[in-house]
Amino acid sequence: MTRILPCLLLLSSLLACAQDQATRPVKVDVSGAWILREQIFDEVQTHRMSLQVSRLTNRVTGQVGSSKIDGTISDSHVSLKMLTSNGRVIATYTGEAKDGGLKGIGDWDGTKSQWSARRPVIKPEGSPRTHTFTPTEFYRTFSATTPPVLHIFPGDTVRTKSIDAAGTDENSARRSIGGDPLTGPFFVEGALPGDALVIKLNRIRTNRDWAWSGQSLIGNALAPDYLMNLKRVRDFNSRWKIDTAKGTVYLDAPTNPLKGFSVPLQPMLGSVGVAPQGHNATRTIESGDFGGNMDYNQIKEGATIYLPVFHDGALLFMGDGHAAQGDGELTGDALETSMDIEFTVDVLPQKSIGTPRLENDEFLMAVGIAGSLDQALQTATTEMARWLEGDYKLNPSESAMILGSAMKYDIADLVSTQVSIVAKVPKSLLATLKHQ
Repeated sequence: MTRILPCLLLLSSLLACAQDQATRPVKVDVSGAWILREQIFDEVQTHRMSLQVSRLTNRVTGQVGSSKIDGTISDSHVSLKMLTSNGRVIATYTGEAKDGGLKGIGDWDGTKSQWSARRPVIKPEGSPRTHTFTPTEFYRTFSATTPPVLHIFPGDTVRTKSIDAAGTDENSARRSIGGDPLTGPFFVEGALPGDALVIKLNRIRTNRDWAWSGQSLIGNALAPDYLMNLKRVRDFNSRWKIDTAKGTVYLDAPTNPLKGFSVPLQPMLGSVGVAPQGHNATRTIESGDFGGNMDYNQIKEGATIYLPVFHDGALLFMGDGHAAQGDGELTGDALETSMDIEFTVDVLPQKSIGTPRLENDEFLMAVGIAGSLDQALQTATTEMARWLEGDYKLNPSESAMILGSAMKYDIADLVSTQVSIVAKVPKSLLATLKHQ
């Protein structure tokens, strides 16, 4: 008995030590919200991630999108598994918590990845803020590789400027070569792939007294025989005078038939877009699901634009101001001019949209962008149906009753390789529906 007692005491001591080792507090607290960044070959994916650490077992649990996280942490070493809802392992991660972040190696079914995670940036005190940004450089591609000019938060407002499509500013100074050079990109903190970026256009105003336009109709809008026999007019002056006091625009040196001709001043932005998917660097004269050179004349003061987010921070560009523009931008270049811009941003987390959306006081609008008008119409109609079914919880037959009786279409843009049609529904008719 005297020999057994010391052995029992020793065993008890060893078990207590082991238990203490397993449950001792971790050196780094990884609980809370993270932004996970994974690089697999040359593709980068970014997700929201939340983690919780059990102080009793040092077990780590959490969530990434619809996937669950399960793992352990010892001191600063982290081992995690990403699981489906039924518990199947999708990927594993090992790494270290260091300098306020996480970093390590991942494995997706035998494919190695580099991963890291950072804490979301906290809004500064006094938010939301108003920023004044005066651009010194302008960009001619929508791209995720362009360095952001300013980091802003949801709720922030930006006051800035744009130059015209030929690169000329409010002082008639050349600031860039042509091709729709844009202001930006603006990095919106908290905007992640799968979200929708919200851009409220508070103020869109011309800031000089002249504009210029194309001189003839674009071929996309003309019958082949008319286009083939079309005689171009030489030395036609298509410079316009902007009269802000009267709210009109008229030709600076009109021919006799056009001496009394003027159009209302209706400032708008031809381009509002985010960085496209993947590594694409898309010319600023193009448009797509990322927005871009949509040239829709309702992208004006008071409108709200919704764009899908494909990259961390969204990377928002804008510009290509027009003093006025008819449907389709039929002369290829509308009444091109420089602009003063004020906008406010917001983020709708995990709000998946397939194509740009807009709204103003009168309409909900879905922009269909494609290589042909029939495809653009299909895209616009589909997105509007999804909008009503998603936000108003309508079934397909219920949304069909609304669209079949009240839908309106605008031809927005006929100029580039992609054309666009806008499907729109009067908000007054939706007021009786319960918005979810």
